Amino acid sequence: MTTGIPYFTGYSYKTLYDWDQYFESIVQIYMGWPSTYMKNGVLLFLQHQKKSGFIPRSVPSNPLHDSEHVKPFLSQISLMICREYGETDWILNDETFFKLKKYLDYWLVDMDVNKNGLSEWMSAPHTGMDNQHERAGMWLDRCSEGVDLNSYLVRETKAFACLAEMAGKKDIAKKYRQKSGLLKKKIQELLWDEEDGFFYDRKVNPQAPLSKSAQTGAYINQRQKKNWIPVRSASAFTVLFAEVATLEQARRMVVEHLFNPNEFWTSYPIAVLAKSEPWYCTQPLPNDVGCCWRANVWIPVNYMIYHGLRYYEMYDWASTVAHYTEKIVKEFGNREYFNSETGEGCGLDPFWGWSLLGHFMDFEETSTGDITLVE
Repeated sequence: MTTGIPYFTGYSYKTLYDWDQYFESIVQIYMGWPSTYMKNGVLLFLQHQKKSGFIPRSVPSNPLHDSEHVKPFLSQISLMICREYGETDWILNDETFFKLKKYLDYWLVDMDVNKNGLSEWMSAPHTGMDNQHERAGMWLDRCSEGVDLNSYLVRETKAFACLAEMAGKKDIAKKYRQKSGLLKKKIQELLWDEEDGFFYDRKVNPQAPLSKSAQTGAYINQRQKKNWIPVRSASAFTVLFAEVATLEQARRMVVEHLFNPNEFWTSYPIAVLAKSEPWYCTQPLPNDVGCCWRANVWIPVNYMIYHGLRYYEMYDWASTVAHYTEKIVKEFGNREYFNSETGEGCGLDPFWGWSLLGHFMDFEETSTGDITLVE
């Protein structure tokens, strides 16, 4: 691209996306590539930082992304590079380190509009699950305190604390480790529904409609349960990836929902929206934005769930997820995503991004380490 700095992206149109870069970095590490593209990806985002700490969520950016902050994965990517390659100066020099801190603080402070300790998404496209509008709204709605977002932030603050320790900044490390712990408690306190045994996103403003623009907004408002947004999305399983759920909460999420054939365990699992939702559909609905996350299988979601299950020592279930994930990519090829009913490949063809992780599931099953661990 015209940045003058080489980077890797799986997209034929050459855009570098925020959370894609985390999963693509793992692929590059497993392929034995040097760290150059991974480091450049992080540094490119930091070069686009505004004075406030805000960074648009793609490189190059565009008007739709200009109001949406880069997803909280930059510290996790940086930590992984530092550990896998033993290279630290590129990110731990003071100038770059404090830019990383400023980006993270923007999430924790500026993106917590009601100051309740939970950050919010700007829209469904901002979540990366482009057309899950019923849980996160449309452009600029800023209506949803996402389970996924705040789980990512639990990991991100912990990863930043680890980087601070590497840099010899013990006070900063202690502060962000505490932030990670407090955020974990907030998710358990405000987003867990004991009756349903599920973590739900939460409305930023309980008195306002969920969304100004989502076409099914009226119906979802009628379904409101307390302050939760009662949409069962696979995004909720990020509580496993971030080790936020208690053991009992994790068990209920897995037994009652994840492996439930009436919800997420489809013919080709794992669907990114529960079959029990009225919006479950393998094709976009009218007025949807972006790719289809209303059903379908997205490999990075399976990947996070797989590792989350391993964190909770649910090894047999994790192996089941690994088996089906690798089966999909081997049977239907390297595609952007896959139909959750037929397994058919969808989107970009071929796709050289995060879907490639599916080919490494068998390797990870036999590996004694875990590249995704923050600590």
